[in-house]
Amino acid sequence: MEASNGTSRHAGNKSTLRHRKLSALAMLMISVLAGCNPATESVDPTPKALSVQTQPLVQVDSYHVERQYVGTVKAGQQANLGFELAGKVEALLVDVGDHIEQGQPLVKLDTALLETELSQYQAQKHEVKAQLDLVNANLKRQRSLKSKGFSAEAEIDSLTSQQQVLQANLLRLDATIQANELRKNKSTIIAPYSGIIASRHISLGDVVNVGNPTLTLLAADDKEAFIGIPAYLVGKITANPEQTIKIGRTNYPATLLNSGALVDTQSRTVGLRYLLPQQAPVLDGELAYLLYQDEISETGYWIPLTGLIDGLRGVWNVFIVNRDHQVERRTVEVLFANDQMAFITGAIEPNEQIIASGLHRIVPGQRVNPTLITDSTVTE
Repeated sequence: MEASNGTSRHAGNKSTLRHRKLSALAMLMISVLAGCNPATESVDPTPKALSVQTQPLVQVDSYHVERQYVGTVKAGQQANLGFELAGKVEALLVDVGDHIEQGQPLVKLDTALLETELSQYQAQKHEVKAQLDLVNANLKRQRSLKSKGFSAEAEIDSLTSQQQVLQANLLRLDATIQANELRKNKSTIIAPYSGIIASRHISLGDVVNVGNPTLTLLAADDKEAFIGIPAYLVGKITANPEQTIKIGRTNYPATLLNSGALVDTQSRTVGLRYLLPQQAPVLDGELAYLLYQDEISETGYWIPLTGLIDGLRGVWNVFIVNRDHQVERRTVEVLFANDQMAFITGAIEPNEQIIASGLHRIVPGQRVNPTLITDSTVTE
């Protein structure tokens, strides 16, 4: 029994010694690891505030919207030239694109028949003149005989009547010859004004009827822009007769010629005519745009587009920095926007500091460090 007790005590001492060695080894490892790590710095429990760019809200009573109303360029004069009589085209003296001067011949008809008619009328005139000469000679002879008492009054009256008839025939033939000359002149189309041939509707040898168009002539000067605008804006736009018309990439000063009198049944617009500068290098049919600054009377604020963020249910929000430098979300309405700025109204007040950019980095309630900027320094 004593031997057993001695053995138990000896085993217990070994177990205790083993636990002490393990505890010492653990403490040694902790000391080594603690010695390998540098001393840690104290951590500030307060997070650093994020810097944001802000700008004050400046309230205005109206804003301007640049509107463009489209129209076309037209020549001040456009004529479809035609003949006043029928005939066959003998000569085309111009073609499409030619610049012509006033009084220049353009197209000629065959006048052979008129030449033949003229020869007939001239021969008839010579015949009537010969008859008139004979009647005049007989009348002179009869009056001489009458003075001697050898001629009857009836014979003199008859010759006088023949003389008057022949003189009337001469007048009629002169008028007929003048009409023939006039028809010859009208067989050639003369340019009524200087301009450009826009189109040709005939060819050599064509037989044209009275009034058929042969050439389309556009005036070289006095180009006009025909602009269609909504009826409700006629009064506002025509109040200023001097406007700017954009054609291609160039802006031209233009002067109002008339204010329109009716609404077009197809476009539902009122047509305005504007006179372009004399030397404007524009072509008939080009698109013309009236640039108009429309002033809208509405109280609101201009902010950069980078200061807007989507809200719930399709509304727009902005972030405001309050006096405690905390972010607040405000719901706003966008009245107008261009490629850089937006005009808004809503739950905002004048001079409040709006966050102008970087809205994706912040959330409502966050504490921030605001930096006041101008419009030109807004960045992403």
